[in-house]
Amino acid sequence: MIKKPRTKPLKLLKLEVILQRLVLNHPNIGELQIELAKYTAGHRGEASLAYHLNDLDEDSYVILHDLRLPRDKDKQYYFQIDCVIIHFSFCVLLEVKNLKGDLYFDHQFDQMRRTINGEDETFPDPVNQVEQQKDHFKKWLTRNQFPLIPLHTLVVITNPKSFITISPRYGNKAAQIIRAKHLARIINNLPKLQNQLLTKKDISKITTRMLKQHQQLNTDLLKTYHIKDSDIMTGVACPFCKHLPMVRKKATWYCSACFKKSKNAHIQAIRDYAILFNVNVKNKTLRNFLHVHSSTSMKNLLKSMDINPSGPTNSATYQLPFPK
Repeated sequence: MIKKPRTKPLKLLKLEVILQRLVLNHPNIGELQIELAKYTAGHRGEASLAYHLNDLDEDSYVILHDLRLPRDKDKQYYFQIDCVIIHFSFCVLLEVKNLKGDLYFDHQFDQMRRTINGEDETFPDPVNQVEQQKDHFKKWLTRNQFPLIPLHTLVVITNPKSFITISPRYGNKAAQIIRAKHLARIINNLPKLQNQLLTKKDISKITTRMLKQHQQLNTDLLKTYHIKDSDIMTGVACPFCKHLPMVRKKATWYCSACFKKSKNAHIQAIRDYAILFNVNVKNKTLRNFLHVHSSTSMKNLLKSMDINPSGPTNSATYQLPFPK
């Protein structure tokens, strides 16, 4: 059973919105495009796990994707797990990598080297990463007063065309590096105790607590890449050709580039504002962003999305939906 499905990471959503709305002459546009390509490839690789996880018996396993849980009771520090698979007898933590090229796992410097098109790039050793996540998760279970169960870790290489080489002295850790196609078989072959360590009630409590404490990382990419508010093009984007801005006439959005029209193109623009700036917004601010002239029209657009104002009429604010 998939308890927390995989969704697009917030950083990927932000990169997509920024690059659609960023002025063409911005000096960091190239760097942003590289980041977008990297995160898109990573998300595609993690999403491809669904095919292989489907081979697990849904009545025996509970699966949660993309978790970010607190490392301490004050919730000052967090650790992230690509995928958690819970069974009655054990739990498996996955670190997922979707990298092209030649991958070399180096025991000496605790790193993974990727060579592609004659260029080398180094990454932290993913086996060490997932082992550290296991340590944090073990402490999380203890802190939340859950039973300690056997914890297993795997690094899953999802790109079938990558060439994997492992240092001869890498040791037993090499067995933790697997291709995605072997994932279900390896998990199904893990030792299962006759007397279950976790009951269905235990697993339900653990997953509920995970979902409650999950906090996605919300980085201010506008600040990171030195993007001013004036660098972001405002208006409603055409859902067909992405042209900005559309013009609103008689409750319909019209595109001056492809001449198509839409009744609800404003929905994505409102989501864009929430992703880039703030979920709490006043009517006038959102009106300026969408190029809507009437406050009543803006109020009605929000009402059609079940977004209602809160607070005194003169200073009412709206809380916009935000990706979870």
